[in-house]
Amino acid sequence: MTGECVIITLLLIFAALALLRAKRRKWAMAILPLMVLPVVSSLAGMVCEYMLNVEFRFIGAVIAIMTALIASCTWIGFLAATLLQKRKARVPYMVGCIAFDVILAAVILADYYTALPQ
Repeated sequence: MTGECVIITLLLIFAALALLRAKRRKWAMAILPLMVLPVVSSLAGMVCEYMLNVEFRFIGAVIAIMTALIASCTWIGFLAATLLQKRKARVPYMVGCIAFDVILAAVILADYYTALPQ
């Protein structure tokens, strides 16, 4: 799942750069919290496997992913309250971003759960 998380992060970076190029700085900044979960997932897996030479177990994944999910959702709420002025933009942004984060966290944790030894 590390490779998929790296690809998701790269796609979000490209989306933020495209928004910056279109002079939509607020929306480019609003994409940044979506990168927290895939970055934490890919970095935690790489650090455990390549630097520490230990297997990244399910409990470690749950702790890392849930911490990243809480941080990302808090950051989304903060940005919605400070950056986005109109309620019409704020509510769909929060619902879409939090749904993206929760679904991504569930997929990542399901991948770690299916890899458990039986």
